Amino acid sequence: MLFIFLNIFLGALLANSIAPLMPTFQEKLNATVAFSSFIPVVNTAGTTIFSFIISFFINKLGLKRTYFIGYTFLLFSLLILSFFESLNFILIGVFLMGAGLSIIFTSSTTFLSHFKDPKFGVFHGFFGLGGILSPMFVSFFLKSRISYKYLYLVYLFLGVFLLVWNINMKFPDIKINENSFSKSKPYLKPLFYITVLSLFFYSASEISAITWASNLFLEFGFTKQQAALFLSIFWGVFTFSRFLMDFLLKFVNFRLYVLTITSLSFIFLSLLIVLKMPFLFYLFGLSMGAIFPLIQRNANIKLDKSEVGFLNGITYSATGIGSLLFISIMGYISKFSIRAMFVVPIIGLAVVFLLQKNLRD
Repeated sequence: MLFIFLNIFLGALLANSIAPLMPTFQEKLNATVAFSSFIPVVNTAGTTIFSFIISFFINKLGLKRTYFIGYTFLLFSLLILSFFESLNFILIGVFLMGAGLSIIFTSSTTFLSHFKDPKFGVFHGFFGLGGILSPMFVSFFLKSRISYKYLYLVYLFLGVFLLVWNINMKFPDIKINENSFSKSKPYLKPLFYITVLSLFFYSASEISAITWASNLFLEFGFTKQQAALFLSIFWGVFTFSRFLMDFLLKFVNFRLYVLTITSLSFIFLSLLIVLKMPFLFYLFGLSMGAIFPLIQRNANIKLDKSEVGFLNGITYSATGIGSLLFISIMGYISKFSIRAMFVVPIIGLAVVFLLQKNLRD
């Protein structure tokens, strides 16, 4: 599983490098905040589009080929970001990065599902770890007056290392007969579509709440530095809860676990906007962290192995769409009330709870 965990870790380093580099991109390109917003949007578009595309081809191509295609996109993106600085090249680079990472994430999740005891908590924990370290690495390079291009060059060499590992790796055979897949119609199974819908609303709630969290704390009267500290602690407990998930599953069943932490997430976020206590934000992160890997694990181990590649591609595509939708809705509501905008992720978490409550194996 080490190969899978390193893939998701590198992916997290890259996916979370764009946000802290936005001021640098704006300065280098002499671009406004509004104009530079095309960069993360184009990156998300690459992720969403190719997650959807790869879901239809992963079983035809097999894991080795899909990994190879993903790393081809990724390495081209890192070459572009390491050596070119114009807006057009940066947009092409981040689009290819999104495309490559979506294929690698889908391949890694599908590969993990074929293990006897898939560690989905550790898998997503490594993503959280990369999310914590990535801004630190960016900050170190910028404070040391080292161009961000060299950081992407370091990531390029790591990508080459994993590509070589992929070439020499043995993968399970996931190729299937198209007729048998068509007859099974996985998208009509309650477990399939409830999982996709649950992760759509969960990701939309998680990412939108975190995206606008700093604005909420500023509304509460905290400083930017305090808001940044609150977010750092949040990510720490969020990631810890993911690493803890596989251990807790030995003592509690899936249904009780997912319903408990989803309801707690709903409660803590609701209390946060009323009581204005940062400690509730940490509890929100601690309770919410395991929801995504828990739901994803349940579907990946219960669906037929010929169906999980399709599930994972559709899931990652849906999460990208959900995130953009909720962030946009909250942005509009923010014109009227910062606190009121957080009703959107609260409703999203309530929907996740209801979907999982009505799921029957």
